[in-house]
Amino acid sequence: MSLKTLIKRMNVLQKTNKMERAVATSMLAITNERIFDKGKDASNSSLGNYSLGYLKQRVKDNYPNSRKVILQSTRQMVNDFSVISTGQTLGLGFKNQFNADKSGWVEETYDTKIFEHTPQELKSLSSLMEKEVKKILNG
Repeated sequence: MSLKTLIKRMNVLQKTNKMERAVATSMLAITNERIFDKGKDASNSSLGNYSLGYLKQRVKDNYPNSRKVILQSTRQMVNDFSVISTGQTLGLGFKNQFNADKSGWVEETYDTKIFEHTPQELKSLSSLMEKEVKKILNG
């Protein structure tokens, strides 16, 4: 590849958020599964267990008969957790301020970071970014 072609492709990389969007979308799926399906925090530890009384209510509301905390009471947070723009870059978060506030409240309630990435997710992020950069540079 000529230097001129490489510079052109690097300029495209600088001006586009195609890579960011692809990486953020992949990270959304990974993070969503950990938090809302597996019920794990950013250290990959369980968020905890629902009380037996609350579990009975969840079963009445057609949720699985599992005490594992998965933050899906109304599915509002699950459905709202998205790829969002911060103006300068893309990231993961909530479009609705109430759900953003709830994310802070549940972290306080369970006394743990939930919506940060795990070390393994950060490795995946790095790998995904590297793969996307190679795709752009190699045409």
